[in-house]
Amino acid sequence: MKNFSFTALFLCCIIATLFGAPSANDANATNIVVSDELRAKYKIKPHHEHLSFDCVDCHINQGSDPSKFKSIGDKGCISCHGDKKQLALRLKFMDTLKANPHNSVHDGPTLYCDECHNEHKASTNMCTECHEHEVPQWMGVTP
Repeated sequence: MKNFSFTALFLCCIIATLFGAPSANDANATNIVVSDELRAKYKIKPHHEHLSFDCVDCHINQGSDPSKFKSIGDKGCISCHGDKKQLALRLKFMDTLKANPHNSVHDGPTLYCDECHNEHKASTNMCTECHEHEVPQWMGVTP
């Protein structure tokens, strides 16, 4: 699983480089100031921080007041991470255990990203609601 985490981080870097992830330097984001207080309250995940992401990199076109930013939803996540079928294929090796979280035997590739993944608070693994003893054997911590 450690290799997957490194691979996912590497792929995020490539995608951001190739497709020009928006940045705070963009013309529409230069006037947005995020206070240290808001940054402390809404910390971002280490893997996104490592990529030097800032609030406006995900909260695109949400105005100039960061305190009013809303969830980016699946559309925002998919804009960098690829569509749900692509995510399911990336974890296809887990299908033999019927443990692919992005192609579950219960829901297929239809779950909302934030059913497991959260940016500004601890993520949860929805599979543990029923499979609390098996999940640690199947996969690592949910990013």
